[in-house]
Amino acid sequence: MKAVNSRLPIFPLPVFLLPNGITRLRIFEPRYLKLVKIASTEQGFIILLNAKSSSLTEIKWGSWVDIINFDEGEDGVLEIDVQCKSLVEILSIENEKEQLNFGCVKEKSHWSQKVNHIKLSELSSSLEDVFKNNIMLNTLYNEKPTHNASWVVARWLELLPINLAIKNTFINDHSYQDAENFVHAIILND
Repeated sequence: MKAVNSRLPIFPLPVFLLPNGITRLRIFEPRYLKLVKIASTEQGFIILLNAKSSSLTEIKWGSWVDIINFDEGEDGVLEIDVQCKSLVEILSIENEKEQLNFGCVKEKSHWSQKVNHIKLSELSSSLEDVFKNNIMLNTLYNEKPTHNASWVVARWLELLPINLAIKNTFINDHSYQDAENFVHAIILND
């Protein structure tokens, strides 16, 4: 991974997204419509993990995403699909007059970007079942490398309905084994 220092728009959301993760966002506020316009012509934007929990008030990292699809919801609201290309360390944040935040960021290494071809059969097959039973989630991911243990664990962390403060503990580059054990214990009730 190359270290990049960039100034990118920031979208604070209670969304936990690791590299290669995809999610759909509904955009309706004028300032975030402007963010989408900027992001689509430049280098993407940062999703800053934001929750009302006081334990997450000092988040210094974000998910650097590219917009991979635009659509209009049944209600006429813009929907965008975004894919995380990297985690970033947020070095500073500036607020502009339209109430958009921009951050000076630097790429951050993460275990979910490492190639890992060790198959986790139980976790992989249960994740495949989730994709089969969730039409929207299934359509977001054209490729589902369920043979890749890091990819499987990362997707489970994104999907599990657990406190964002707990998920935040797995963003360090050396936290893969803890993340795998955590997901394994929840999904397989070990």
